Amino acid sequence: MEELPPIPDLEPHQGVDAEQSSTALPAFRYVLFPRKGGWSAFPYPDIAALMVAEGPVYYVSSLDRSEEMPANITVITLPEAEQLLQEPRTVAVVAHPYWLTATASLHPELCIALLPEPVGEEAESPLWESCISRLVGIADLVGTTSETRYMKLVFQGVRAIWLNGEDTSPAGVMQKDDLEVPLRDYELLFLQALRQTLSGVPDTVTPLQCSVRADFYRQLRSKAGAHETISFLLAAYEYVLEDSRAAASLKEAFSHAVLNGRKDCVSSHYRFLSAIYARAGEIENALQVYGISAGNEQERHHYEQLCRWLEAGEEQLVRAELLHLNDDYGNALHILDELGGETARHWKFRIYQETGRVEDALDLVHAVDIQDSPSRQGYRQLSGLALALRGERHGAVRQFLETALEDEDALARIVEMELLDQAVQQLLGEVP
Repeated sequence: MEELPPIPDLEPHQGVDAEQSSTALPAFRYVLFPRKGGWSAFPYPDIAALMVAEGPVYYVSSLDRSEEMPANITVITLPEAEQLLQEPRTVAVVAHPYWLTATASLHPELCIALLPEPVGEEAESPLWESCISRLVGIADLVGTTSETRYMKLVFQGVRAIWLNGEDTSPAGVMQKDDLEVPLRDYELLFLQALRQTLSGVPDTVTPLQCSVRADFYRQLRSKAGAHETISFLLAAYEYVLEDSRAAASLKEAFSHAVLNGRKDCVSSHYRFLSAIYARAGEIENALQVYGISAGNEQERHHYEQLCRWLEAGEEQLVRAELLHLNDDYGNALHILDELGGETARHWKFRIYQETGRVEDALDLVHAVDIQDSPSRQGYRQLSGLALALRGERHGAVRQFLETALEDEDALARIVEMELLDQAVQQLLGEVP
């Protein structure tokens, strides 16, 4: 059994240690935007407790304080939260995606998204995923209990933490007053990620957590043997870590998927090998794999186009596109950033749109891009989304109405704004 990498020592945090110099900056404050149902429905009470140890925590609600709410959390109204978030060193902590426009329009200094699992009709609502996408697009740190979503976020290049794990034993302690509070590994990792985010330092937690997960699946594989799902997840983490064993793990997963009769395993498993090869710089092998996995006319046409680009010497563009086709938006963007040029700009715009980074996408639009009617329509709709997130409601409605003159589907954006207004009332506890 391989030994897990050590959890890093937590660095002293400004404003937490009572013995700090009086010239130290004050602690950050945390404003929690919860889901409906009161404190008992808050999805991450353990993470809220960690924030309490870091600085003052406020809970936004129209309801009276419930008995089960910790005494060291202060209940405030939405107007009070709006005022508080105008002050420096105040963090918005969003625990439900339907707070999207209400919190984004406040322009918080920092935003942490604690993504909940959907309840009831939320899972079937297209509004749920679209709001999560745009919330992630403005968040500085994202937490989730879903390992599938965690991996998706890591591939997007988002600073994220998986708030779960199989090991319930303490991995370390946090000093709180005269007490030592035992913490699980993901709690320690969250604290480290939080402090790095607040300090603006590079992310070292994601590779550490991915290394922990890779070791878990490697140990699981050694006990259970080769397995379609275990080997695929191991390959995914090895890929993130640029571990040379990723290709072998992926081929193993694909072989077992074939043996299990998975009809879509060429696209769901084998195609990922093209990303592994592309990440390693083996562009010809990567392109060959993608060509084998191209299952419909559109994908075959795309493959032929990629072949022409490679023949024209556009190796890095082909590499970036193969990563993009495997949902590795983060590394694709890194390549495009280094390349520069008009093609890279257009491709970055597409990735920003796909990942809900509305403002980033809008910043890339040039006048030459919106000469024809379809382009102008897309620009108006994108502008409307950006205005809605900024809190400029009338401007957003105007953009959507202008778009609706040629595309009635744009009216759905206005309906979405109304639905989010109603959702906020429910989240506050003002209506059932």
